[in-house]
Amino acid sequence: GAHSATAGLIVMALAAGGRRTIHSLDIMQAFIQSEWQYLPKGNPSCIFFTPPDGVEEEAGVVYEVLKPLYCILNSARTLHFTLDNFMKSQGFVAAGFEDSVWVCEPNDTYSLHLIVSAHIDDLLVSCADLPTLNKFKAAFLARFDGTNDGQLTKYLGCEVIIDAAGNLTLRQSAYAERILR
Repeated sequence: GAHSATAGLIVMALAAGGRRTIHSLDIMQAFIQSEWQYLPKGNPSCIFFTPPDGVEEEAGVVYEVLKPLYCILNSARTLHFTLDNFMKSQGFVAAGFEDSVWVCEPNDTYSLHLIVSAHIDDLLVSCADLPTLNKFKAAFLARFDGTNDGQLTKYLGCEVIIDAAGNLTLRQSAYAERILR
């Protein structure tokens, strides 16, 4: 489903197997960069609430939530569909096996095949060509406020080690140490 951690592992395996570079991006305050308009029809996107206690307002005033927020129904779905809209605008299609993985065949914008996965606000981007990878990252960060974390070194609490031959190792030693203390 959308935002699966498994998607990142799939992209890492494809990157290692194909000797592709893999970088990470992080979207800052991701939900508020999402757009309700990208939700499929039938999904609630208008949310209203009354002012909280202690806020002085005229009787009958209600507020509308203009942007998805953490802990609000459909915020994660809105982020997914916002990302999906951006990816499609760049020539990507959703991979058939996973909603949160997109692939882009070489086209007028990107000269080589790209693979992108999303786990909430953490993205992995893989390509055999660093200039093509950097071109995508620049386009992504022009649309979304985020950080370019460069070569993948961490993913969901795991240390990622990529040797000179392109072999990829996941290490959970820091996690293991934390839970064993």
